Amino acid sequence: MIYTHKGHSIYYEVKGEGNTPTLLFLHGVTMNHKTFDSLVSELEKVYRVILVDLPSHGHSSYLRNHRDYSKTCAQLAAGLLNHLNIEQAVFVGQSLGSLIVSHIAYLYPEKVLATVHIGGAGLYPKASRLYKVMLPFVSPLIFAIPKRKLFQVFARHKALTEETRSYMEQASSETGRRVMIDVTKSMIREMAEGLPTPVKQPSLIVYGDHEAGFVKRMSRKMNETLPDSRLRVISQAHHIANQDNPIDFNRELNQFIETLVK
Repeated sequence: MIYTHKGHSIYYEVKGEGNTPTLLFLHGVTMNHKTFDSLVSELEKVYRVILVDLPSHGHSSYLRNHRDYSKTCAQLAAGLLNHLNIEQAVFVGQSLGSLIVSHIAYLYPEKVLATVHIGGAGLYPKASRLYKVMLPFVSPLIFAIPKRKLFQVFARHKALTEETRSYMEQASSETGRRVMIDVTKSMIREMAEGLPTPVKQPSLIVYGDHEAGFVKRMSRKMNETLPDSRLRVISQAHHIANQDNPIDFNRELNQFIETLVK
């Protein structure tokens, strides 16, 4: 299915029997909705599940201006809920998706029952301005890796299982180097700009035990900052912890949702 708003079109799928709560999943940079395929067969038995391809990814339309990428995605996600006549959802974001989830919770709090962050980072308090120092180096660093090796290197530094690595390599190669650069720059700017207040909704924060050290630190800081959050570590998992170890991730997600619907 395609949802279009203000000239932007995003691909989405709805699975499950329409039970509440609704879970809306947002993937990471250069990935697509298939990031969450390993979770859906179990989750759709209990919940309504919405999967999307973010702009410039998968089957969605290309976004010409990536500067305010997460804010644009937040607007589209909130609009999609309205389009589907869904009042609220649990928003689950992986990496880039985590930043988008924070923007949704800030801009459209009435739409958010809870937030889930996988290998993500908080936007409150804002990151050091030194983050913006990295902006001029993003393109040269990514272009320094030969195209035939770039997506393989990307996958092997962010996933443990061969299945996840294969998916990441294929998805990122289809999305392309240009989107990787533009969205990464936008993520850096967004982290330096931050949000004026922390996410207030209940939050689950997870990362894999093989996650990069700086991501672990950002996740722990987010847990310390958010007023109603829990932090969990997924064993035998890297950056896309939900895909490396879907069984353990689903267990943590279900336990979290149970606290919301009592």
